[in-house]
Amino acid sequence: MMRPEKKSPDLLYIMGPSFSGSTLLTNLLAMHPRISTVGELKASAIGDIETYTCSCGTLLQKCEFWRQVREEMTSRGVGFPFENLGLHFRDDDFICDRLLSSGFKGSFFEKLRKLCLGLYRGCRSKYSAILERNRITIEVIKQIQGGDIFLDGSKDPNRLYFFLKSGYWRIKILYLIRDGRGSTNSSIRHHNDAMAKTATEWVQMHKECDRLATKYHRDCLTIRYEDFCLDPDAHLSRIYTFIGLDPASVCTDFLSVPQHILGNSMRLSSTSEIRLDEKWKKSLTPENLAVFDQIAGKLNRSYGYE
Repeated sequence: MMRPEKKSPDLLYIMGPSFSGSTLLTNLLAMHPRISTVGELKASAIGDIETYTCSCGTLLQKCEFWRQVREEMTSRGVGFPFENLGLHFRDDDFICDRLLSSGFKGSFFEKLRKLCLGLYRGCRSKYSAILERNRITIEVIKQIQGGDIFLDGSKDPNRLYFFLKSGYWRIKILYLIRDGRGSTNSSIRHHNDAMAKTATEWVQMHKECDRLATKYHRDCLTIRYEDFCLDPDAHLSRIYTFIGLDPASVCTDFLSVPQHILGNSMRLSSTSEIRLDEKWKKSLTPENLAVFDQIAGKLNRSYGYE
């Protein structure tokens, strides 16, 4: 019988739109001793570094864990300023930024992007530098936390594709799906955007995710947020089996040990109670629901939401 260690990936990636429950899933998976994580490694939403709080409850700049990360990165000759961790595939140069940040659109587009990166050598070197910076950061965090599987909860399918093509890691994908009305409602509450904009972005992101899920279907496990919340133990066991870990090693009390998660405000939760968030049923107006249905209803129903 094959030992679980031989089936386990080096990297586990949560893919999906924003506000789909990735922080909750990350908190729970972080309880396994073989999983190292800081949540959204791309760290694109830290904002004001003076006030950003790690999930352990300490300001990021004063957190002992992050101090260790910075010191170890520095010892390897890699600066690690909290103001810009340099782990997100973006750039100040407009053309390079478009090449790096454009979403995954399929094989033809990726061949074209590869060609452009080859011709635009400065951008190619920046892409390689960001990828290498991620590799070193993942190594450092795994070394400090002790888990041999790294979980990146960044959700971004384009970032995942860069990781997959790098050949650095054996990767397993968790494709997290939530009723689009719940995701867009949360987005509207946080960003105050119009439903038309939010629903359009939700559709675009899911189309990218669907392309990758199809392309890498053997290494992809789809999870619906609502099903997960209703039976977290069963779904955690399913995930552990998928990545070659003992399915009996399930713990849902994620506040019982300190964690150092980056991401949305749910990382600062004061309770480990798992509650299904369906605020959209009361919050979304009939007008918003009609706009959502016109733009995203068909795709949402394809995921099993009526």
